[in-house]
Amino acid sequence: MASEEEIARQLTALVRAKTGDPSARVGTLTILPGHAGQSYSFELETGSGAAAKSERLVLRLAPEGVRPVGTADVVRQARIMRSLDGTAVPVPPVRWLDDDLNAFGRGYFVVGFVQGDKLAQGEREYSATVQDRFARSIVRTLANLHAVPWESRRAIWGEPGPLLEELKRCDGLLDRPNLDPKTTAGAAELRERLRATMPAAPQIGLVHGDFQWSNSLCAGEGVQVVIDWELAQVGAVSIDLGWLCMFSDRKSWADQGLIPSHAPSPEELADIYRQAISWTVSDADLRWFRAFAGYRFGSITAFNLMLHRRGKRPDPTWEDIALSSPLLFGRGRELLG
Repeated sequence: MASEEEIARQLTALVRAKTGDPSARVGTLTILPGHAGQSYSFELETGSGAAAKSERLVLRLAPEGVRPVGTADVVRQARIMRSLDGTAVPVPPVRWLDDDLNAFGRGYFVVGFVQGDKLAQGEREYSATVQDRFARSIVRTLANLHAVPWESRRAIWGEPGPLLEELKRCDGLLDRPNLDPKTTAGAAELRERLRATMPAAPQIGLVHGDFQWSNSLCAGEGVQVVIDWELAQVGAVSIDLGWLCMFSDRKSWADQGLIPSHAPSPEELADIYRQAISWTVSDADLRWFRAFAGYRFGSITAFNLMLHRRGKRPDPTWEDIALSSPLLFGRGRELLG
């Protein structure tokens, strides 16, 4: 991995070229958390004397040594965010993006830094009243995303993905050797129930793909920005709704710290969402997408735990998360009866 000193050197050359200021400086380079690339916040300082300016920005780099596809395609993520300019979905303002290898040897984007906190335990503990306000804003923001017309954005977002293909992607993660059988207990039965009860005509629209409490930054009256668009696609919008419900469902988790202390229940969350949309989400479809969320995250967990234990993608947090896999699969079966 490139050192911070090397990143700072490359970034300084980039901002000088982009701003046209040969004296532009990069200050306070800070590593940010993330799994699908490297992220840094930094201060961009330009001009001097009375004309001096400073602004905080964020640099996102594609992972080193990885083909720029899927979650590693950070330039696509920037284009996704830029495509939402002017909508009711707040996204980081994109300053620069490029897949030219000259700057960092890989794709990158630079966006404005937006101040906000995550509605999750371990970040900052808000009162029940504030958490409720933020949670409602997050759910309404999700409804706003799903209402954005997708047809005019298909060149960036892609064509609608069939729901069956979403299931097959999860199957592909589970149908591998070297998985810990403790993490996949009950998955096969849930898979068959999901296939047998798949919704026939789900609402199609823009899908974030990982819309959970930690991916909206809040302040004041609510959501300031939605982040982490690695899994964005066009597809069944209730994929997002089921995912967010999963992160409010205490029966799905061994570690309750993944759920904000005063988060709405999945049922309350769905009611807030339904009040903000113009289409219908039936109870049966909602149960299916909640069950699918458990299957999807359980599959991802089993796969990533295997990669961690084999040393291919070390991340010990999956050891703790994996304790919830049997619960996720079991909760899915319960939801589907």
